[in-house]
Amino acid sequence: MKLLLKPFVILYRLYFALVFFGVLLILYPIFWLFLLNKKHHKKVARLKVYTAKLILFFQGVYHQKTSITQKLDEGPYVICANHASYLDILTMYSAFNHHRFLFIGKKELLTWPIINIFFKNIDIAIDRNKPREAIKSLENAKMQLNNNWSIAIFPEGLIPQNAPKISRFKNGAFKMAIDTQTPILPVTFIDNWRLFQADPVWTGRARPGRSRIIIHDPVPTIGLTQKDLLSLRNKTYEIINAPLVKYHPKALK
Repeated sequence: MKLLLKPFVILYRLYFALVFFGVLLILYPIFWLFLLNKKHHKKVARLKVYTAKLILFFQGVYHQKTSITQKLDEGPYVICANHASYLDILTMYSAFNHHRFLFIGKKELLTWPIINIFFKNIDIAIDRNKPREAIKSLENAKMQLNNNWSIAIFPEGLIPQNAPKISRFKNGAFKMAIDTQTPILPVTFIDNWRLFQADPVWTGRARPGRSRIIIHDPVPTIGLTQKDLLSLRNKTYEIINAPLVKYHPKALK
C-alpha cells in the first residue's frame, strides 16, 4: 500500500515546494520594501501571518488550537516549541496571528533563497558552532524581548529524525528567559510530523490534514537565576512532551 502511495506523496511534496516558494516569490517585493525601514517591521510580522495562512490553505492544512488554558497578554514571551516538520514555522505564524514574534533559526537559513531575506533583516540567525557569534545572536534576541517582541525558538536546534520524539533541549532559550525574566510559553505541535515529514526529501510522509496545536500556560521566570536553568529546561520539556505521549504513544516507543 505504501508503495502505491509513493507517487502521490512525491507529487504532493513537489506541489508543496512550488506553492511555498511561489507565494513567497510573489510577495517578495512587498517584503523587500517593508524591510528597508525598521518602522515597517510590524507590517512585516502581519504579512508573514497572511503569507503562512495562504500557503497552508493551498496545501490543505488547517490548524486547530486544542487547548489555550488562559488568555495570553501581549507578552513578550520566549516561545518554545517541539520541532518535527517544516510545517512548524508556518503553523506557528498561523496560530499566533495576533501576537508578534521573531524567530531564532540556524545560520544555514541565510543561504536559503527568498527565506534568507527575513534572517538578514528581521529574524535572528544563530551559529551554534561559533560560541561568540551565538552569544551575539542571543544578546540581539534579549534586546528584542526588551523591545516587546516575543522570541520563538525550537530548543532542540534541529528536526530530529525520529520525530515525534523530542531531542534534548539546548540551554540558550532558557538562559535568555532567565536573564530577561521573560516567561517561557511552551507550544506543542501534535500532528505536523505526520503531515509533512522532514526526511527523506522526496518520499517522506506528506499529506493535507489537521494540525493540532497546544499553547500551554506560560512558565514564569521572575526571581529565577541561572541555578534554576536546568529545572526550567526540564519542566518545559515535560510540558511540551506530555501531549505527544498522550496522542502518539506508539510512535514514541
